[in-house]
Amino acid sequence: MKKTKLPLFLAFVIAHLQASPAQAQEEKQKNLLPIPDKLVVLTFDDGNVSDLTTTAPILKKHGFGATFYITSGWIGGAGRLTWEQVKELDAQGFEIGSHSASHPNMLHISEEEVREQIASFDRACEEHGIRKATTFAYPGEHHDRRIVKALATAGYSAARRGVTPEYPLFDRGGPGLAYNPREEDPFLIPGAYVRGNLSPSDREFNEALGKARDGSVCVLIYHGVPDVHPHCSTSIELFTKDMQYLKDEGCTVIALRDLAKYVDFSKGPKDIYAPIVARLGVTASALKCDTSGDKPRFSWKIKTTRPQTQSAYQILVASSEEILATDKGDLWDSGKVVSDKSAGIAYAGKPLAAGKKFYWKVRCWNNPDEAEIKRVSHWIAKELLAEMRKTRAGAFSASIRRYASLCRAHTRRSQFSCRLAKASRACSEGFSMTPRW
Repeated sequence: MKKTKLPLFLAFVIAHLQASPAQAQEEKQKNLLPIPDKLVVLTFDDGNVSDLTTTAPILKKHGFGATFYITSGWIGGAGRLTWEQVKELDAQGFEIGSHSASHPNMLHISEEEVREQIASFDRACEEHGIRKATTFAYPGEHHDRRIVKALATAGYSAARRGVTPEYPLFDRGGPGLAYNPREEDPFLIPGAYVRGNLSPSDREFNEALGKARDGSVCVLIYHGVPDVHPHCSTSIELFTKDMQYLKDEGCTVIALRDLAKYVDFSKGPKDIYAPIVARLGVTASALKCDTSGDKPRFSWKIKTTRPQTQSAYQILVASSEEILATDKGDLWDSGKVVSDKSAGIAYAGKPLAAGKKFYWKVRCWNNPDEAEIKRVSHWIAKELLAEMRKTRAGAFSASIRRYASLCRAHTRRSQFSCRLAKASRACSEGFSMTPRW
């Protein structure tokens, strides 16, 4: 009996179904576009009526994509979009992203309330015939692991965090960080406030755009053009100038969801906060070991990107580089010592033989810990001031005019514990005890 060949399409389907998950992932990677230089993501927060009446026509003129992050509970308010207008933006091809249901500080609500903020927005979009949101912008730039988990469970693929904690968000934002998919988690995509009173200068605008190279993406954060709030409003004239500049520079301008053409959103660091902690944490440099006395004495210098001090250290001493590389000190492990001291720390481990080489490194922490990702934004000043008064009653009882400087000082101190770096020639040093006859 003559064999019948399977139609090519059917054969393709069968082969696809038989492919392993690893093969499927490999195929996905093949289909990703290379990230071009000058790739820019445009985002607009809160849902101002100007999103449709002013911003969208300018974007359409240049063929730009964009994401409009909507707070569903604000729809229909003074100066805000109506649901019909949101639907029109969706119909024009722009991304409608979630900015929660009521824009709370989500760090201060329960996990159940976090889930409801997400679900409520999704239900409202479904009710009004708007495509389900797949990306999220954290209200007030407040985020933690609970919120990230809730977003993933709800079917979201990415989220924009903003400029903090690398750049304080007070009266200004700053050029921010570029989004580097090789380092950052897709649920913690950094951005840059570049216009409005948050960051009005051309210098910071150009600095933010200049970071869109070598596989990194510039994510710009606007509010309304104009906005109902003067502090984050961008004039029509300035926005028109910005968009013309992006066009003249040959930038590729897209919505955040469209990054999925270039980035595998399913990939990220093992610890989602590790890149932030490593960037802002305190690390040790210029290690020195003084062996002129009976005991080695260790010293180091603090290396940090922000004004902060060491809050604790841990010294490891090992008999080999291999052991030290496993974060073990077979000769001495000081344990975590709460101290800002970084010079003349005396060895207190097992006896050391003269002439033999040993290896050491130090781990440093700053104060207090990762919980301080709970950052400050100027529009929650009253809330923060209340918190400060609870914890430091006498220190924050002066006028609100002192608030800004006090808040800045608090924020500079409020960093993270440093995730301990693995041993390397850059952060470890060998030493030998001098023979004594």
